[in-house]
Amino acid sequence: MTYKLHTDAGNFRAFKVLIAAEYNGVNVEVVDTKTPPASSNMKKLPMLETSSGSISNTNAISRFIAGLRTDTQLLGATVFDAAQVDSWLEFCTLDIELPASIWFYPVVGYMAANPSATGKAKGDLSKALSIVNNHLKDKTYMVGEAITLADIAIASALVYPFKFVADPKFRSGYPHLMRWFNTCVNQPHFVSVIGAVVLADKESTASGAPAAAASSKKEKAPKAKAPKQEKKKEEKKKEEKPQEMDVEEKPKKKEEHIFKIMDKESPSPFVMDEWKRTYSNCSEYTEAMDVFWKTFDSKGWSIYRGDYMYNDENKILFMTSNLIGGFIQRTEEIRKWLFGTMTIRGVEGGEMKISCYYLIRGDSIEPLCKCNDSALCYNWTKITDFNEDFKKTLYDYWCSDGPLDGEACLDSRIYK
Repeated sequence: MTYKLHTDAGNFRAFKVLIAAEYNGVNVEVVDTKTPPASSNMKKLPMLETSSGSISNTNAISRFIAGLRTDTQLLGATVFDAAQVDSWLEFCTLDIELPASIWFYPVVGYMAANPSATGKAKGDLSKALSIVNNHLKDKTYMVGEAITLADIAIASALVYPFKFVADPKFRSGYPHLMRWFNTCVNQPHFVSVIGAVVLADKESTASGAPAAAASSKKEKAPKAKAPKQEKKKEEKKKEEKPQEMDVEEKPKKKEEHIFKIMDKESPSPFVMDEWKRTYSNCSEYTEAMDVFWKTFDSKGWSIYRGDYMYNDENKILFMTSNLIGGFIQRTEEIRKWLFGTMTIRGVEGGEMKISCYYLIRGDSIEPLCKCNDSALCYNWTKITDFNEDFKKTLYDYWCSDGPLDGEACLDSRIYK
């Protein structure tokens, strides 16, 4: 039977549901939406649609999916283990998910930055992680001798904070937890849902602006104020005239993204959200691609091929897979206007090549390069001839398991 999980894109709370489904071999179709369907009993997302009715709350949903098979023992091997799994699920919801969200939500634009709230959330999360770290001191998994829903839920809740805000110094305080986390997220069942997890090398700035821009704003103030310390009182007064204060203190209006401007000034008949839903929910990819070519607007959108410039360095498959996983994770800023696949083809241990095909708003690849420095490591070719041969190639890269350009497909990640 197929179940439908209605959820907004990238919702980390849905991860535990989908990972549990992977372990149990349950077919869960993801419906990308921001609005609960009419069948939702609580009118909230995520919501699981079943033949018997709807289930809301991801703890309840994940318990349901985990309980569809008993041999995998995702809910625990004994009645006592099951109670422990439930206990850790509740702990995760209240003590990990809540402070973790308050910490990383401002970074990804889900809520306004509040330094006081962020500081408290960071402290609260630290306390919770200390508890988990101590628990894992002499254990491989949270409950029993195998992965359970407790591991799945807690690891899922930590993916985004560890990717965006928890820098190496923060993570170093929890060695047992990090050993366990890396064990979990590198399991194929996790990877199939969340991809490769690239840990943050520094704490991203909790600001409505991109991290680099926010950082530069913070650095401007001390540079402007430093020379004032040696000036005379009269000079200080002069510098503090209202008009100059206005220049320094008046918040700058955030520059609107070029794609938003395009959507306003040159609206396109091709709607990316509709295409992503078509691609995600189709029964056959051939049908989805037929829809794509009927609706594609070559004046408002472009298709680019990217080829990695340093393929000779690709020696180990999982490290090469981490490259494409990291690339995808760095494009969040333009997700609304970007779709495509990152692929690895060739022979493991031999020559492995990374290539991608992206559909992007406008006629330039520059916005992708601006938001993701990794894009500068690729040679980009704009596709202008949409003949049948190209359509076949694009189908192979977007919809098939290979071969790709005549070579075996070793890994493929969809960005949608």
